[in-house]
Amino acid sequence: MSAPPGWHPQPDGRERWWDGQQWTDHTRDPQVAPLAPAPAAPYGQAGTTGAWQPPQRSGMSGGAKGCLIAVAVLLLLLVVGAVVAVVLFARNVSSAVDDARSSFPSSLPTSLPSGLPSDLPNGGTTTTVRIGEGFPVGGARVEDGWSLGDAGSVGRSIEGMRVTGSPDQPVFFTLRFTGGGADAETVCTATGDSTSSSREVTCVPVFGDVPDDSPVEVTSAL
Repeated sequence: MSAPPGWHPQPDGRERWWDGQQWTDHTRDPQVAPLAPAPAAPYGQAGTTGAWQPPQRSGMSGGAKGCLIAVAVLLLLLVVGAVVAVVLFARNVSSAVDDARSSFPSSLPTSLPSGLPSDLPNGGTTTTVRIGEGFPVGGARVEDGWSLGDAGSVGRSIEGMRVTGSPDQPVFFTLRFTGGGADAETVCTATGDSTSSSREVTCVPVFGDVPDDSPVEVTSAL
């Protein structure tokens, strides 16, 4: 049986091509086949060079470090801004409280002026007038020309109010101011004086901010 075609060694150390029928003139130097790599042994068996080592992490890149620094600076600025805002707010609140305390009157009236009745009238004749306009009170009449003054932090005062007629008869009435959303009331009185036809009217200060054009409800008791 003839050998299959292929390269075969010769006595001179070279290789000659056999075409399956006869030798040809083709020769070559011997070819050394590369050695196949040995299969890797499983981990933990003989042939390993040592225990498995985890891959070493490389250091943090410059870009990542820069981002962390920027975030830290931003957080620091936010904290500082919040602290400053709280301090300023506390100062404003303290200043507002001090202003309110300084504007509040040190003492408020606790009773009516001497000579006035201690109770407000229950019922009576009610008349609506404008500030400065005269009106009847019992058998007397309040003259035109009275006005609202400034009573400081307490509110408004009644100024220039006088009553004529029935000099022997005392008068007593209330004034209620309802303009501009206000609802303030005061008590006014004048004692009897037979020696004078015009008597001064005394009123308790009006608590609150009353506009100068407020309507006035007058309720007369005497």
